[in-house]
This record gives sequence, C-alpha cells and structure tokens, in this order.
Amino acid sequence: MSKTLTVIVSNSISADLSVYRLDPDAPSMQAAGRHPLGPQLMPLAIASDRSTLFAALRSTPPAIARCRLDPGTGQLATDYRLDVGAGHVSLAIDRAGRFLFGASYGSHQLVVHAIARLDEGDASPLQTLEGIRNAHAVLVSPDDRHVYVTSLGSDALLCCSLDAEREAPLEIVDTLAFDKGFGPRHMRFSPDGAWLHVLSEFRATVAVFRRDPRTGRLSRHHVTTRPPELAAMRDGQARPPATEPQPDPATLAGAIWAADLQVRPDGRFVYLSERTTSRLFVLRVEADGTLAHAGAVSTETQPRGFAIDPGGRCLVACGEHSPQVSLYLIDAASGLPALHSRHPGGQGANWVEIVASGA
Repeated sequence: MSKTLTVIVSNSISADLSVYRLDPDAPSMQAAGRHPLGPQLMPLAIASDRSTLFAALRSTPPAIARCRLDPGTGQLATDYRLDVGAGHVSLAIDRAGRFLFGASYGSHQLVVHAIARLDEGDASPLQTLEGIRNAHAVLVSPDDRHVYVTSLGSDALLCCSLDAEREAPLEIVDTLAFDKGFGPRHMRFSPDGAWLHVLSEFRATVAVFRRDPRTGRLSRHHVTTRPPELAAMRDGQARPPATEPQPDPATLAGAIWAADLQVRPDGRFVYLSERTTSRLFVLRVEADGTLAHAGAVSTETQPRGFAIDPGGRCLVACGEHSPQVSLYLIDAASGLPALHSRHPGGQGANWVEIVASGA
C-alpha cells in the first residue's frame, strides 16, 4: 500500500483545487495538477470512504460540488455542481455518508442535505436550522450521534442530536454561551472524542470542553490565555462575508483574526492560525486536558486554512494572500513545525485537506 498522501488546497480566486502528493517518509511534496470547480471556492469536506469530496462555492448563486478522488493517484473528477440557497463557510459529512451539513455565515443557518438526494440532482435542504447568527463551523461527533455548530455572532455553541430515522435528523439538545466577544469559530475533537476544542476568532484563545458521549452535552473545562506574541493586539470583531465589502484595513491592522484549528493525531498538541500576523501557534495538551502555549512560527500571508497529516509528522499551510503553499515538519517532542519547503499554489488559498491512500 502506498504511503503517499493527497493534499488538496481550495483556491477561491483561482476557482480551482491545487492537488499535491505528499510523502511523509521522504519527506517531499510534489504538485499533481489543478482541478477547476468555480469561483469563490472555499470549504471542503472529505467523506470517510476517502474517495468523496464535497466543496462549497460562495458564488452567486452559491453552489455545492461533489468530486471523486482516487486516493492512490490524487486524481479528481467532478460528479456534479448544484446551486443551493445559502453559501457555506464550513461543511461536514457524517461517517455513514448519509448527510452533508453546511454552516451558512451570511444566512445564519445550519443546513442539512441528504447526500442521496444531492446525487439525484435535488439540492433542496432536508432540514434547516434558522437564526444561528453568523454560523461558522459544523462538526459531527466521532460516533455520528451529535452535531455541533458555532454561532460567531451570538457567542454560542449549539449541540444537536443526530438521528437518521427522524424526518428532521437534527434536534437541538443544548446551547452553550461564551462570554461576550469570544467569537467561536472552528472546533476540533480530541482523537478519542472526549474533548472538544473551540477557537476564538477574536482573541486567538481556545476553549476546552469535556464531552458526554451519551448525551453529547459539553461541560466547560478550560480557556487558554492569549498567546504572548499577540499581547499588544486588541480583540477582533465580526466581519462581513468574504464576498461583501470589508472594513478599512487600517482599522483592522492591530486586531486579532484567528482562523483555523487542528489537533495532532496523537492528541498531544493543538494548533491554530492567526491571519493578521500570519502565524501558526502551538499549544501543548497537559495531562489534565488544559492547554499551555508551546511556541509560534511564521507562515503564509493570511493563513485561513492548514492541515496535519494522519501520522502527525507534516503540516501543510496556505494563505489567502500568498501564491505559495508551505510544508512543515513537526517535531515529535516539542510539537513545533519547521518549514521544509514551499510550493506554487493558487490565488485565494483558504482550505487544506490531507487524504490518506488505501482503505
């Protein structure tokens, strides 16, 4: 079985996917082509079969595209592209491959699509949860029993039960409130699913929750302090959707603007990106589940997305204002990424997925 991985980067301005082949053992990363999909191409989601990719296009009208991936070669083929009613900033697929969930920042919704209906050309939602102000990320629990969505505008996190037998598969079972101005954005589970980490876009801090696997409910455990490298900066603020006019850059120059969050597969380190300073920050996971600052490195300009390979040895980062994609090697003990190589990429790079080969 090949150990070579496929790296896929979403490019909103170039309107395509950059594909690379990554060999963590060498280590090396080689370009493997570009796959056109359409303008404002942003979040991606990979199904558990490793051969199905969904992409959201925040175009006018917004759309969802499905592609087939050959994880052995990295080749992509588009199955279809369907117009939808709301543009999505985050996508998730349950592990059974039944549902595609989309968080809509501009429409303040969590949308549920039945994948079987999408495959038949029917893009009408199976269910829509309304009033989730600036919904920003959606995540399915490892056991497929619960779905979580962040509300950046309301400083809230919703927990929903997931039941495929219900006509409306999602039911809200709990809503957690953060302190005002936290700005919950992306979130990730620990490898065992016992912990949920939630990133603050406005403070670059991380809230840690314990998760009850039976009920899906979360209990607060810990919130990190601001990274020392950002001590002189002020809290960020909610911004218009990327497709709309933005505030004066001068007013945003000193404001925190955190973006993505990842957990190393062994669960020992948590990583976040911050776009104003173009840095990646590393947090060490302590024995009690709290997080401690472990360092920071510079990366591509305005890093909206990055990913870590399944072995936890490589990190790939892109920047919305950089034509390059960076490969880092992660030190096993310290967790710090060291730049290994940079590779030509697309314009408006914003999302990274790394897909393992084989079954």
